[in-house]
Order: sequence, then C-alpha cells, then structure tokens
Amino acid sequence: MSKKIKGLYQKAGLKAPNGKGIHTEAFHRCVVAVTKKGKAKNPHAVCMSMLTPLKAVKKSHRRS
Repeated sequence: MSKKIKGLYQKAGLKAPNGKGIHTEAFHRCVVAVTKKGKAKNPHAVCMSMLTPLKAVKKSHRRS
C-alpha cells in the first residue's frame, strides 16, 4: 500500500488497512469519505458498488 493512501487514513484519524493494495486511490478516498459520514455499516461495500470493480480495483488485480 502506498504512503499516499496510508496518509489518507491517518489524516482522517482512521487505521489504514493491511494488505497488498489491490484497490485504487479513488476507492480509498471513497471509503474515508463514507466512514466520516458514519451512515454506512460497511463503507467498503458501498464504495465498491458506487465505483464498480473497474474503478475500484487495480487492473492487475481484476478478474477478466
């Protein structure tokens, strides 16, 4: 995961997720925004639905 993405979470006062970093920066910005609003039970699912897998997952990690 890049330092820029970790910085998004730190700036928002959230814990950055662990992992390889298969999601795009746009996905992570969305998750932070949805989490700040606090209305969604699962901000990751909301952002995946809003952005679709084409914009939420890096090309090298997408299924065909």
